[in-house]
Amino acid sequence: MGSVELFCMPHRDVAIHPDSAAATSSHIDEMLATAELLADADELGEVLERLTTRAMEVTGADYTAVALFDDEGGVERFIQRGMTESEMQVMGHPPVGRGLLGELARRSRPLRLDNLKLHSTFTGWPEGHPDMGAFLGVPIKTGKRNAGSLYMTRTEGEPPFTERDELAAWVLAVQGGQHFWNVLSQQARGRMWLLEERERIAHDLHDGTIQTLYALGLQFDPLASSDGLAPEVAQELAQGVDRINDLIGQIRQYIIILEAENPPAGPDLPRDLAFVARQLVPEGVDTVMNITAPSLHELTARQGEDFLYIAREALSNAVRHGDPTKIAIDLRQNDQGTALTIQDNGVGFEPSAVRPGLGTITMRTRAARLGGQLSILGIPGMGTTIRVTVPREEP
Repeated sequence: MGSVELFCMPHRDVAIHPDSAAATSSHIDEMLATAELLADADELGEVLERLTTRAMEVTGADYTAVALFDDEGGVERFIQRGMTESEMQVMGHPPVGRGLLGELARRSRPLRLDNLKLHSTFTGWPEGHPDMGAFLGVPIKTGKRNAGSLYMTRTEGEPPFTERDELAAWVLAVQGGQHFWNVLSQQARGRMWLLEERERIAHDLHDGTIQTLYALGLQFDPLASSDGLAPEVAQELAQGVDRINDLIGQIRQYIIILEAENPPAGPDLPRDLAFVARQLVPEGVDTVMNITAPSLHELTARQGEDFLYIAREALSNAVRHGDPTKIAIDLRQNDQGTALTIQDNGVGFEPSAVRPGLGTITMRTRAARLGGQLSILGIPGMGTTIRVTVPREEP
């Protein structure tokens, strides 16, 4: 990471104006407060949330936001403070990096405007967006690259940002960029370890577990058709062989995901849900995905992982047991919290006649860890609906 000069201390023979000394002391206090705030944030989402909160404190902004850019300059992640949940829901998806936000992705210095609507790149507000006037945008750099931008705005009619606000925001962005670099480096090392572990686990499952189960099936299969065997015993053996073959099929599906050429690189629930659906749902089964939750970026990596595993188990069950022609995946924000629903139009089941399996137990365990509830509704001849709802944490 390239070095960044923040302040140059004056020579001791140069007289320092009292106001200047007080301002420098204030900036140092703000930097220390920011460093303390970010020190124990080891997840990227948490870093972004704390950064937007801190930006509101040091500049007196009414609205703050931070965006991270992908390699093409588009907005990969966006977190804001100041707008209500209902306002975010009306607007739908977060910004994608056009207009004034796209302009910040290409700048190396802050941009301060008395009225952002007068800037040449302003393209108007989406429906339901608050009316804003004063604007302050600062690039967040990691090395020589613009990794993101920090945005601050005030309600229309409020006073513009000052030079002091600009300096405070720029120092905050520098500190944020350094922390981003540390977190992203840790994630990169973690992903490399994860890829190696995926390969090892897939190898162990294929060469160890599947071969052992296959041998057991070969051993029990002829016993089930042996002469003189009690009918109930023969039936139990035959069902045991079927369960072994079913388990082999499940493990092979997991191996396919583990050995995928392009596994997801980082936590992103909408992308990862689509990835898992492509891996598990066969050709000929229509898959409809609807993702409308505006606060997905607030989910932690652990919460996103639990959602993803529940979805994978639900999709796997639908494909293996339901024989559906259509599967719907719905993720949205409601009055209770964040809800994930997997619904198929397959054969369904009679709840009283089905014994909960390991997959169901795992889904309930993960839902409980999220502090949520899991419901499974099967209707014979009409399909199955699995829904997990996780309450939102109040900021």
